[in-house]
Amino acid sequence: MLGISNAMLCGCPKALALQITNVYENGDTAFHYEYCEDLKDGRGFTAGIAGFCSGTGDAWDVVQAYHKLTGGKDDMSQFDKTMEKYAASGSDSTAGLSNYCAVWKKLGNGDAKFRQAQDSIRDQLYFNKAMAQAKILGLKTSIAQAQLYDTAIEHGAGDDADGLISLIKRTNAKVTADVKGTSGSTITVNGRKIDEIAWLKLFLEVRTDDLLHPREKDNQGGNYWAQTTYRVKSFQYAIEQKQFNWASSVKILDNDGKPITPAAAVSTQIAATSDTELEGDSDNTPIRGANIGGVFLIEPFIKPSLFDQFLGRNKADIPVDEWTLTAALGKVEAKRQLEEHWDTFVTRDHLETMAENGINWIRIPIGYWAFNLTDDEPYVDGQVPYIERLLGWSRDVGLKVELDLHGAPGSQNGYDNSGRRGVPEWLHSRINVDRTLDALAKMTQMATDWSDVVYGIQILNEPSRWKWAVKDIFAFYNEAYDLVRSIAPDVLFMIHDTFLGPNEWPTLVAPRWTQALMDTHIYQMFDNYMVTMNETAHIDMVAKMAEDITKFDKSNIGVVVGEFSAATHDCTKYINGLGRGSRWEGTLEGIADRPLCPFPTCSCTGDYGSNYTEYSTHYKRFLRNYVDAQLAIYDQELAGWFFWNFRTEGAPEWDYILGVEQGWIPSFPRTAWPKLNESSAIVFEDAPTVHSASEAGNAIATRLGIEADEFVFYHKSDEAAYKPELDTLFATNYIRGNHVSLVCQGFIVDPYEVFLYKSKFYKEDTGMLKWLLCKKKNSHDKEHLNEAGMLAKRFAKLIADFKAQNNRQS
Repeated sequence: MLGISNAMLCGCPKALALQITNVYENGDTAFHYEYCEDLKDGRGFTAGIAGFCSGTGDAWDVVQAYHKLTGGKDDMSQFDKTMEKYAASGSDSTAGLSNYCAVWKKLGNGDAKFRQAQDSIRDQLYFNKAMAQAKILGLKTSIAQAQLYDTAIEHGAGDDADGLISLIKRTNAKVTADVKGTSGSTITVNGRKIDEIAWLKLFLEVRTDDLLHPREKDNQGGNYWAQTTYRVKSFQYAIEQKQFNWASSVKILDNDGKPITPAAAVSTQIAATSDTELEGDSDNTPIRGANIGGVFLIEPFIKPSLFDQFLGRNKADIPVDEWTLTAALGKVEAKRQLEEHWDTFVTRDHLETMAENGINWIRIPIGYWAFNLTDDEPYVDGQVPYIERLLGWSRDVGLKVELDLHGAPGSQNGYDNSGRRGVPEWLHSRINVDRTLDALAKMTQMATDWSDVVYGIQILNEPSRWKWAVKDIFAFYNEAYDLVRSIAPDVLFMIHDTFLGPNEWPTLVAPRWTQALMDTHIYQMFDNYMVTMNETAHIDMVAKMAEDITKFDKSNIGVVVGEFSAATHDCTKYINGLGRGSRWEGTLEGIADRPLCPFPTCSCTGDYGSNYTEYSTHYKRFLRNYVDAQLAIYDQELAGWFFWNFRTEGAPEWDYILGVEQGWIPSFPRTAWPKLNESSAIVFEDAPTVHSASEAGNAIATRLGIEADEFVFYHKSDEAAYKPELDTLFATNYIRGNHVSLVCQGFIVDPYEVFLYKSKFYKEDTGMLKWLLCKKKNSHDKEHLNEAGMLAKRFAKLIADFKAQNNRQS
């Protein structure tokens, strides 16, 4: 399992770095969210925990982040037009902000969301960018990392003449020979090996010079910067004391040159942001995600209504993907319809529902045209503000995000999920590759700008190994890696397996890659043989498909299942593409010329239709068993998973939110996991005791929708009384319960609790699941108890009906 933290790159507590800068900014180690004044330094009002300025734009960033948390109606709204104007122009004017500091102070003192907004923007604009530069340089000591953060706060983290990046370049230019030292850490600059502390001393000299002689005109006013060289002297003092790495405290100089010792204990606001684990909290919680598919790249099966408006036209005139949809609508109408779709199909409520049920990540598929659209293409852009709104909601509800480049110019696979169905042309043109990389660069920059939310970048979804040589795809992956790392050194780098088998995955991975994951997509309905399998074979197949994947995960980079669903059939409307049929019914032209479902009659209705209210109890139970079997591996053995999709317009087995609501997808955390090749079947309590009667068994099986020949009902305590009859049955068709390991709803069940044994159900296939009706005592799971009570009543009525029928016949 992966466990990655970017809170600090070594053992340096983030809290200490923040507190040290607090001393320089505010005179003490406290977090002054309420601070606000005009320092007359050419930056307008300076406020909050990181000296956010109205004239530099970061204060406006805080206010916008606050608006996202409040919905936009708050006390800071009155300053929006003025702040936006000053942020854009860089003006130090305070006109129009007459009560700005009063409002800031009030919110900073008592509004948790306002404090959260400040924490977020501080990390996004300064802390994370400083740590990214430390990573590039290879700085490992606490003191060097903290110095870069303090520099980012005062000078800015950018590459302007006085910015952090410019100071680093000027420092590196001074490195002309190898320099040894005693810090225990050596970095390489200009091909020279230099002790890390020796490099830091050079950096502090460069920073001092810049404070005394700022390059940027805006930083030269009022001699303010020249008065802050105490920030550098404090770090020079710590170097003299040989305080290179810090555990819980460090001695520095305050603004008056007096030694002080900040400690790592800080406010709860900082504690909440001091760790950003890739897979959740300190217990290495796996990725538990849902795809936000069909929003920023339209897929017909997710939102069929966008395409159904064209039904009735000639087949050739009916759109089949986003390319032909936007072409048919025209730019103006396409923009109108898609903006409405972007605005409504995914909402904050959806994210809150998922988070409440244990989802901790989302994967956002995006078409290249959101970042790189040419005039000759029918697509429309404008997705970015809606994507950023989604990122803001994710931050609000505590979700981490993977940005996924889901479609490439020319189409990387020819599927509608790339935006353009047909013959893929992606690698046929270097122009296509360059445009892909450009879109990827812009998407990665978005990840950097939202680094407190975006933790992963998938460089391209499902490039086709059937169309392109694996070596050519790998060459693109390598080029993409260098691009992503130049922009976001620490973001999780995610590649797709190109539909290769796990044994061939090493050909797609470069040993030099760090922070990388393999993304694999596991479905059991896009294959003729798999559609012919019965339910238990599908569950058995889960383990078989995952066996080599888990081996790779443990021996190479980690593996995440980026897509899977609850479906085992291809009846879902448009799942094979608009205008195409199904394997299930034998209507998929060129692929399935006869019905392939595992039943005598194949129909995409009932359990296999789009109306989940028509699903049988048995089918719902199978869906839960199938999902449980998948999650038992993806959640426990791999880096995690993303269910496809978060919602749909009419595809129940592909709809995470509906599945949780209806019970065939579990919430998290789980208290226990079902074992593979065993089934939780149907749970109920206090069912009646009934003894051997094949007619009763068949009647109940029929009513439940379970295909079985005979059932024997008895209670374990009655076994001795019925021993001769039971011995005969067990010797022939029946499974003796106390000779097998039983699992009900994820709990190991003691054999003494079992009172129903299933007869010859696919007995010729030893790999089939043992379907058992059983009960679990002392369960405190409300959902299970409610279901148990309902099924107990149902069984009682079935038995009563059967007895009444027998009495009438006799």
